[in-house]
Amino acid sequence: MESTIFLTGEEIGTLTGFKTPARQVEWLRTKGWRFEINGNRRPIVARKYAEKMLGCGAPEESAYKPNFSALQGM
Repeated sequence: MESTIFLTGEEIGTLTGFKTPARQVEWLRTKGWRFEINGNRRPIVARKYAEKMLGCGAPEESAYKPNFSALQGM
């Protein structure tokens, strides 16, 4: 099965427990989730973001960390 970049409407319904877009948006806002509203006035959520929020996504790549000890001549 090929996954898409965004959760399907059914998946957002399962996530939020609501069928109506207005209630889904309310749930997402209450929980602090990032989402957009599409042209049909339905919330869209990125699949990778949802996986991260649910704790089941792949770990993020390590961010660049400056080597401050190099500035001190160590």
